[in-house]
Amino acid sequence: MNKIGASYVLICCILLSSCVSITYFGDKLTPTSSVDIFYAAHDVKKNYKVIGHLTAGNNAEQEQVKSKLSDYAKKIGADAIIITGTDAARNSQDAVVNADALKYE
Repeated sequence: MNKIGASYVLICCILLSSCVSITYFGDKLTPTSSVDIFYAAHDVKKNYKVIGHLTAGNNAEQEQVKSKLSDYAKKIGADAIIITGTDAARNSQDAVVNADALKYE
């Protein structure tokens, strides 16, 4: 393999390993411009309802995962997310981050 081909493969591997994939199950509302991030339901001081559940692949830095969850939550109309924890993925050794999407009442 020549130098250009090897460089291309390396760049592709780096880009793929830094991707954070998000899956979502729930309602989609009008997009929002900001999202609060919490780690426990008792920290949320406003009345809210859960509009859905997010799962993010945890194969990147913590701040990148939080940013991707926040960006996705804005698109689905959430006002906040509660990061509920991590779980091992079913088909691999990678972990996933779980979060609830909230809409303030």
